[in-house]
Amino acid sequence: VPNCDTLHALIKFYREQKNALLTTEASLMRSMAGKTEDLCLLQKVECFRSALDLTEGRDLQRAMWLRSPTAEAWLSRRTMYCRSLAVMSIVGYILGLGD
Repeated sequence: VPNCDTLHALIKFYREQKNALLTTEASLMRSMAGKTEDLCLLQKVECFRSALDLTEGRDLQRAMWLRSPTAEAWLSRRTMYCRSLAVMSIVGYILGLGD
């Protein structure tokens, strides 16, 4: 879709600006559990949550702020993101995805 950023692209942009690793959470997970491919689903979720607890988790918010020239543009981007996330969640629910 033209003129749209992916979540990955936004977070990558933000982390490059801050000289932070793009794979911070994955590195934390590997340091806690080694090969995560060998873990059962519950162990993977626990490992992922532990990695998230060790990070701030505000990269998307800050990336959207940095990419917006004004507060109005940021609010517009945030609103569009929330609406598209809501629509995709409803579609996923209707189609039975994610379970």
